[in-house]
Amino acid sequence: MDIILISGKGRKTANLRIKPTYLILIVIICVCVIVSFFYNLTSYARKEVDRNRLSTLENENRIVRREITRIERELFSLQGTIDSLETYDKKLRSYAPLRPIDEELRKMGIGGYTPEFAEEDVAPAVQEELTSLTESLDNLLGRARIQKSSYEELAKHLQEKAHLRDHTPSIMPIQGWMIRGYGYHIDPFTGQVKMHEGLDIAAPIGTPIVAPASGTVRYAGERKDYGLCVEIDHGYGFVTMYAHCQRIRVNSGMRIRRGDVVAYVGNTGRSTGPHLHYEIRLSRVAVNPLNYVLTATSIID
Repeated sequence: MDIILISGKGRKTANLRIKPTYLILIVIICVCVIVSFFYNLTSYARKEVDRNRLSTLENENRIVRREITRIERELFSLQGTIDSLETYDKKLRSYAPLRPIDEELRKMGIGGYTPEFAEEDVAPAVQEELTSLTESLDNLLGRARIQKSSYEELAKHLQEKAHLRDHTPSIMPIQGWMIRGYGYHIDPFTGQVKMHEGLDIAAPIGTPIVAPASGTVRYAGERKDYGLCVEIDHGYGFVTMYAHCQRIRVNSGMRIRRGDVVAYVGNTGRSTGPHLHYEIRLSRVAVNPLNYVLTATSIID
């Protein structure tokens, strides 16, 4: 390849001969320089992006680790709380009384989801921490579920106990003088020894008669020999009766609570004077009412 050089002043010319091989080499060198420039420029830009991304990830990693540490502290505190609840639960079930929850049963409620990570997504140290947190959380959730079930059982049991307590005769229906107790006595009308299935309590006419327990009025009206009388079904097999009343304050089917006035002392029916004949029957069998009388301080309403 020939290149002609022309001088402007002397009108002189010069021929410069360049071999094609050199020309190709020059072109290749220029291309390499250009490619290298753009490659280095791109590499620099990419490194800057990676450097910024790394800085962001480091900040995020610090935040995540700080949160993991906080969650670990919270889980540790929660574990202590559940430990206390389980100890308290054992005491409550002992007082109830209910059978304690078997420790093996508590362990059966533990276990569940285990996280899985791709190796390229999370560092091994972070994987280990997250797995430990998940297992701890799953453990606490299982124990909490069992504890919740136990407290529900306790609440139901205590409610039933409270219902039984409220429906068990436990106070005297009136304050007065006992003139005849439960057992065999001479009948004042026949002179014969006869079983007396209740208590006879003397009191002024009009003295309020209160229900010794909650229940439902089964009968309210007049009955042979008993005069005006009231029967209350308390449930659990308990039925109480109040005879020789002057006046009845309740109606059949009425629901009442312990302490409600149901009638007033009188002298109706087969009676020798103003008094209350009080009976308690358990599963239709007459029992001694004195066995179902607590002191006033023993009644909790």
